Amino acid sequence: MQRRSSRIYMTATLLIAGVVAGAAIAQAIREHSWEPIWSVAWLPAVLVVTLRGSANTRECLPRLRRRARS
Repeated sequence: MQRRSSRIYMTATLLIAGVVAGAAIAQAIREHSWEPIWSVAWLPAVLVVTLRGSANTRECLPRLRRRARS
């Protein structure tokens, strides 16, 4: 179930980002200005953070140093 909800979340995120980018491009064409494009320049950074795989908790924890038994 979690895999399916993740796929739906990813699809919705890409769809919303596409709509926002499309609206910014349309507004830039109407205004003959780059300002609307610069206003959504943060969008790729948000997509990278949102769509990358979540980190495994074991990767975040430091490795335990164990003493070798003699």
